[in-house]
Amino acid sequence: MANLLKIVFLGLSCFAILVYLTAEKPEQIVANDNLVSSLKYDTLPKTFDIVGVDEKVKKESIIKKNKKTLIIVGNHDSLAIVKDLPKLFKIDIPYVMVANISSAPWFVKKMFIPGKLEELNEGSKIPMIYDFEGDMVKVLNVTDNSKIRYFSFLVNENGSVSKLYEGKVKEGALDGSMNKDEKIAALEPLVKLLK
Repeated sequence: MANLLKIVFLGLSCFAILVYLTAEKPEQIVANDNLVSSLKYDTLPKTFDIVGVDEKVKKESIIKKNKKTLIIVGNHDSLAIVKDLPKLFKIDIPYVMVANISSAPWFVKKMFIPGKLEELNEGSKIPMIYDFEGDMVKVLNVTDNSKIRYFSFLVNENGSVSKLYEGKVKEGALDGSMNKDEKIAALEPLVKLLK
């Protein structure tokens, strides 16, 4: 029994060391509102990894040129609420969700997060970008990766990209801590800006 405990402890220790040694330090991005105001459609990454799709997807297939598109960057709890946007409001603008997971250790991003994101986005027709390397987050200058905040951007017909709204949801929203009225209250300010 003592040998079994030693083996389990050694295995867990090795796993922890592996995750620690292979984890990339999150890149520090200095917040700069001017960066977002100078963003253009062509600045966005050319291809994306989409949750539930095996191959990379070209930008034009989910963010059309010369057409308004809403981009919402979130993490865990906030994405659980943002995915319900079309169920709670009438939205005429197509939108895309971006899973802000680039600061997680690579092992976790490879092994655990894809399945969780597929589970989270199940039943939704909204494309969710799996931002593995953080390319989209870097371009949009999103420096906050807390699980309760979301950041929305609007790609305009003229190709400019503007920051629209920053919102937050209740802690534990992924596990059902928010009722319908609370979800509406969290998303309504964003929806009003779209009209």
